[in-house]
Amino acid sequence: MNNQQFLDVIYTHTEGEPTCIVHGGIPYPFGGDILDKRRYLQQHHDHIRTSLMREPRGHQHMFGVFLTPPSDADHDAGMLWIDGEQFVDMCGHGTIALSMAMVAHRLAPPAQEDGLSRIRFETTAGTVVSEVKADADKVHWTRFENVPAFVMEQDIPVNVPGLGILSADLVFGGNFFAIIRVPADKQPICPDNGSFFSHAGQAVKAELNARMEIRHPTHPHINGLNFVTFWHEGSQPDSLYRNVHVFSDGKLDRSPGGTGTSAMMAMFHARNELEVGRPIHSEGLLGSGRFTGEILGETEIGGYRAIRPSVQGTAELIGYAKWLIDERDPVGRGFVIR
Repeated sequence: MNNQQFLDVIYTHTEGEPTCIVHGGIPYPFGGDILDKRRYLQQHHDHIRTSLMREPRGHQHMFGVFLTPPSDADHDAGMLWIDGEQFVDMCGHGTIALSMAMVAHRLAPPAQEDGLSRIRFETTAGTVVSEVKADADKVHWTRFENVPAFVMEQDIPVNVPGLGILSADLVFGGNFFAIIRVPADKQPICPDNGSFFSHAGQAVKAELNARMEIRHPTHPHINGLNFVTFWHEGSQPDSLYRNVHVFSDGKLDRSPGGTGTSAMMAMFHARNELEVGRPIHSEGLLGSGRFTGEILGETEIGGYRAIRPSVQGTAELIGYAKWLIDERDPVGRGFVIR
């Protein structure tokens, strides 16, 4: 028989945004931290990332995660986030989905006395702690405390194709975001305008990466701008805003975004428009559901005033796969059509 590699995968969506959870089939080396695990995957198994994220198994907007063993006793598991182009340091919509899937499949620590299962994740951006609410019949939601979020620079002039010169705030929320308010009457955030925001986001990202050196003050491996967020007022009266996050090669986050909600709260807090302890609702591209965000407290990161963000949302299980990865099939390793 042929010597083959099989991968076990769980598929979810969080308000329309997919997560491909790779939870079996990769023999991780013993020892090393989460950055060592990422380097191992990049050097030896990057074809798995492209095979699952790109066609024929994936699609342009597919997003995923390698669920890894923990590196130390302080964590329950590791998360290494991926798309068709690269590894990503942190993902909120996926943390919501992965946490719920782990509880649903008995992969998480048992619930504590308050009825919540708590999962301490190791990520390349820092420790992320999830709380998952479930009962005997259903897993209901995830609330997670993200890594600290902070504003690095405000009011950066950028040229947004079709809208002219607008202002961007550079914010870290687990990833670096350029956050730009757009006029809702000219370009409302909705699925019909997806192509516009995709092209505009790529243009803004290229401009800012060419003009600025962007690097996390305490995690130097996190550098460069990958996310551009456009936002305007929400469609529901109690929503703080509606937004769309553009990343990598113009991919569009369908959900409100978890690291995006963290970054947005940091931006509002820095402008004295959002106080600690006030819950907010964020809307995404589809508008199908909302995340609830809250600033748990203030902190400091590398000389920057920062917040401790919390984000809550829900996800749905949509399927399973046992993928065969055949080294002799070059097309099966993934392809992109521009």
